[in-house]
Amino acid sequence: MRTPRVGGAALGLAAAATVMLASAPAASALGEDDASLRQRVAELEARLAELKQTSTHHWLTEQRAADIRALVQDVLADADTRASLLQGGGTAGWDNGFFLASADGNFRLNLKGLVQVRYVFNHQDDDAEDSSRGGFESRRTKLIFTGHVVDPSWIYKVQGNFSSMGGGFVLEDAFIGKALGNGWTFLAGQVKVPMQREFLVENYDQLPVERSLVDAEFNAGRTQGAAIDYRGDWLHFTFGYTDGHTATGGTNAPALAYDTEYSLTARAEVLLAGSWDQFADLTSWKGEEFGFMLGGGIHYQDGEYGTAADEIEALQWTVDASLEFGGANLLAYVVGRHLDSTTIDLDQYGFVIQGGFFVTDDVELFARYEWGDDDISSEDLSIVTVGFNKYFSRQQLRWSCDVGYGLNEVSATWGDGLLGTGGAGAGWRTDASDNDGQIVFRTQLQLKF
Repeated sequence: MRTPRVGGAALGLAAAATVMLASAPAASALGEDDASLRQRVAELEARLAELKQTSTHHWLTEQRAADIRALVQDVLADADTRASLLQGGGTAGWDNGFFLASADGNFRLNLKGLVQVRYVFNHQDDDAEDSSRGGFESRRTKLIFTGHVVDPSWIYKVQGNFSSMGGGFVLEDAFIGKALGNGWTFLAGQVKVPMQREFLVENYDQLPVERSLVDAEFNAGRTQGAAIDYRGDWLHFTFGYTDGHTATGGTNAPALAYDTEYSLTARAEVLLAGSWDQFADLTSWKGEEFGFMLGGGIHYQDGEYGTAADEIEALQWTVDASLEFGGANLLAYVVGRHLDSTTIDLDQYGFVIQGGFFVTDDVELFARYEWGDDDISSEDLSIVTVGFNKYFSRQQLRWSCDVGYGLNEVSATWGDGLLGTGGAGAGWRTDASDNDGQIVFRTQLQLKF
């Protein structure tokens, strides 16, 4: 490698400076004054110092040259990759989420994610050992893949969550769908049981920090099966034939697991005002049009025959109403479940009413009341929750806080769940009999991309 040769240049500059100093009288005779000569000499001396500095610190060493060559090769390789993608007409970018797509639009992958970091404080008057508990958790950490293959009519979804207990990855949704035209879609795989509105709305689109304990107990969870779905201008209808939901089957279970003999679910929604899109969440943004939707669902499952466990017949139903006022919202629903077997005969009910309104462009206040009767406990569930949401970028970046107060005891049904679908993770503990006044404070930062 050649390096700058400054020895001769330095001598030349020094000589030039000497000659110029020696010839100052002649320059004066030609009309140049001493100040001009001194300025030129100073410039030459500065240049000489610069060349000396360069000679002692070779800026391009062998190692640095190798690093630069490697960097150039990486840049060229990346450019080739991008050129190949562009030559094929593929696209990538952001469209309410990151995506990759083919040039003809027949293949598309959407990547989304969710992180909910939460602090929970719980206080019970009746717990002699540890009346107050608090701590942080990663409530939900999800990866969500959606898109279509072959053509836009063949859709798919794969969604999983890293559990807040141990961090294990748990499959939640995994289905294939076919758009049949005229609003009809066929689905097969693992999905939410299409019945209860509060549960069908995604975790990140709720109003309070967490869903109600009534929903946690009564929703039928996720299951495996097939469903047909219709969505028109004002009517939305879903019918599913599935494995149902039990403690031993339904979700992430093999075909021959002990679950149910059969399970049938149907839900219908009627759009009386507004658009379907605005009911994807449980809030109403300022400036949105008025919206009014009525819904209802029914679910029946018959327990597996020939097992040691009691075969339980479960009939469940719900009716709900959702209203949006362009900055204020209201949701109310009632749910019932009837369980029958050789050992139990229970009639259980619950209802939830909640609403919120914006006090500024990005701050929303809300309140919720929930009541439940499990037909077992000495007291009914009765909880009031109030709080606020601060939206930095709607549901993509949001800070939420709420406080819940138990007017009656929170029995094991609501804290643990009769069918294994209870309120674990909501921050509520099981109270001793006839003890009330449990307090739960929750604050959560949510990031969705």
